[in-house]
Amino acid sequence: MGMLSFFKTKSTDNELPSPEVPEKTTWAEAMHIEDPFEKEKMLSLAERNAENVIELHFIFNQFIHLYYRQRNKWTHASRLCKEYCGRDIEIFPEFIEKFITENLDGDRDPENLPLMPSFKRLIIIHENNGETQKAINVCRLAVDHHLRDGSEEGFEGMLKRLKEQQHSDQSENAT
Repeated sequence: MGMLSFFKTKSTDNELPSPEVPEKTTWAEAMHIEDPFEKEKMLSLAERNAENVIELHFIFNQFIHLYYRQRNKWTHASRLCKEYCGRDIEIFPEFIEKFITENLDGDRDPENLPLMPSFKRLIIIHENNGETQKAINVCRLAVDHHLRDGSEEGFEGMLKRLKEQQHSDQSENAT
């Protein structure tokens, strides 16, 4: 082996992944990023690399949190927040089955199920936009799935309040 061949290596052996664009990012890594633009980029990469529905759920929730916080700063944030809420709600049946199997040994006690912030956030968004019926529909879905929202009133109390609000709004419009 000649002296020069000792120093020769394949160029790929010496390359490191760029810190700006890592090869694989997880939602857990992205959640610690403070810069919202960087966080959005990292979450997009994590979404492309997600290996299962549980990862997707946590990625979607990070997007929801990011876009809700940026709703008054980015023109697209409100729309994307609603979109990711919808996407998380859409995968909910598959997510919850996998979560129960992998983390709760089949235990379906609602008290042991994880909170599903996408339901609550979408209800709040619809309510704030004056879309009471849409908020009621999402709330009914959460109640049907026996979900908790972490509040004292729960989704059942929220549903009751929304129905009362809708009735009140209808009464006011009738006069």
